[in-house]
Amino acid sequence: MKKLFSLLIFASVFLKAQDIEDLQEGFFFYENSQNFFRVDIKKPFDYYKVASCGEDSKFVRAQFEGGDVAFNRVLFQYISAYVDREIYVVNGTFFLHIDIDKEGKMTQLNITPKVENSEMFLRDLKFAVKKIKKNWTPSKCDNIPVDSKIRIKLNFVTESADI
Repeated sequence: MKKLFSLLIFASVFLKAQDIEDLQEGFFFYENSQNFFRVDIKKPFDYYKVASCGEDSKFVRAQFEGGDVAFNRVLFQYISAYVDREIYVVNGTFFLHIDIDKEGKMTQLNITPKVENSEMFLRDLKFAVKKIKKNWTPSKCDNIPVDSKIRIKLNFVTESADI
């Protein structure tokens, strides 16, 4: 009985390690009856240093509640919930440009590039990102909160199959 218990504990450690490894890679996927949907959220995010924060100043970038891994997980959950995989077959790289204000709230969201016939997809993607309600810890310049900008690279891969 002790050996069986030890074996179960040993196996559960490896299963959890695989989840952590997948999150570190940044690959998230959703599979349904017809489409395989994957979003590769590239890390690290691009954080733009505020121009008013000089070279001698101490700059601390904005942080999502729970860190970048938590943001990736929440972002994928909302993309899976609000971007319809049955309508869109998306392959390619898009960039989320997010402005974070002094209070840690997302104030502006822009998605690039603008490609032909993508208005509905970009609208749904923007809606999914806006549904994220957790706040960010704002960027700070010499311990004073400042507005900041973040760019996140998303690579979409969709494979369709007829069943």
